[in-house]
Amino acid sequence: MSVAFEIRVALIALTDPTGGGAHQYERGVISALLDSKPQGTDFVIFCPKKLESGFRKQFPTLSIQTYRNGLFTLFFLNIRHSLAGYALLKRSGLRCGGLEKKMCRVGIHLAYFLSPNPLSLDLVDTPMINTVWDLGHRDLPEFIEITGDRHYEERELYFNGVLPKSFRVIVDTEHTAKRIEQMYGVLPERTRAIGLIFNIQYAPISDAQKLDSCKFGSQYLIYPAQFWPHKRHILLVRAFSQATRTRKDVHLVLTGSDKGNEAHIKAEVERLGVSDRVHFLGFVTTEELQNLIRDARALVFPSALGPSNLPPLEAALLGTPSLISSAHHDPALINDYITVIESESVGSWATAIEDLVAQPKPARIEMLIQHENIGVVIGEILNEFRELRSEWSS
Repeated sequence: MSVAFEIRVALIALTDPTGGGAHQYERGVISALLDSKPQGTDFVIFCPKKLESGFRKQFPTLSIQTYRNGLFTLFFLNIRHSLAGYALLKRSGLRCGGLEKKMCRVGIHLAYFLSPNPLSLDLVDTPMINTVWDLGHRDLPEFIEITGDRHYEERELYFNGVLPKSFRVIVDTEHTAKRIEQMYGVLPERTRAIGLIFNIQYAPISDAQKLDSCKFGSQYLIYPAQFWPHKRHILLVRAFSQATRTRKDVHLVLTGSDKGNEAHIKAEVERLGVSDRVHFLGFVTTEELQNLIRDARALVFPSALGPSNLPPLEAALLGTPSLISSAHHDPALINDYITVIESESVGSWATAIEDLVAQPKPARIEMLIQHENIGVVIGEILNEFRELRSEWSS
């Protein structure tokens, strides 16, 4: 049956592969929407120029548009965001930024920002959906990578300026939804908790394909996280050193991109005398990471930032237990494979690690992690907008 009105939706991506979970989330949402095929909806991907080739390879059937997000663009965004600056630019014929102009040229009705993106502040006329992953700047103000260098002020400007005017705000959990309703005045009916995108397509790789530094047997713990201070690598390596003093066969594998803290962590590993058993692999592909997680004795995740995170969910689906911090409140993380460490002390983590490695890895069981069909849920949101958008002319 044909629909009365069709809409064209911009799927606006931002992160490159080194963005870790953010990169995977954006592409996961696009894949989920293509699988669910919302009626009366056409999609166009918008991404920074450097990501264009990757998107064309992964989504060859979709139209791909690029946008600028450099300092020049952000300079005019800040002018346009103030009412006085907007009035001045409007008189100069610059009322809309480059992204919105391009969206108008290709007939976009709705902009869906797949991740937090400052360019959503620049939209003048285009309705939008925005995404919130966490409220880390409120939860962890002591970590300067989150609040320093005016990042706190930037995030407050973004949340206050964008969320209340969004058609819908997509969040991970009801915990996050309630907090943004309280903090930023977002109406409860405009938030939607849809969980995280996780799509395990495990394909074993041969020993010849594995990194040489990955060959340390089955007794290793893995922590896939970029090297930010709030990821609590120092807590982990101290706990690992304490827990494995008599277990020289146990190793710790750290994957992820350096965000300025890796040298500090390596120095602590050297001080603790465990350099031969702590391995820094840097950025690894999704396929390599899934193999590392599946073959690990356990995944450890002491990150101070929650309430949800993707790696423990992936580990459960791959049959690998996890130890996670109490910052996590995602209902999907409540399962037989995941243990929450309530304390942030080195001693508590060391005890948990020691107890875990003393037991054999449990036999893998088929895990069913309950979550909504994200593509269908977002499709329903788009259908709600399509009905409203049919009320006015193109």
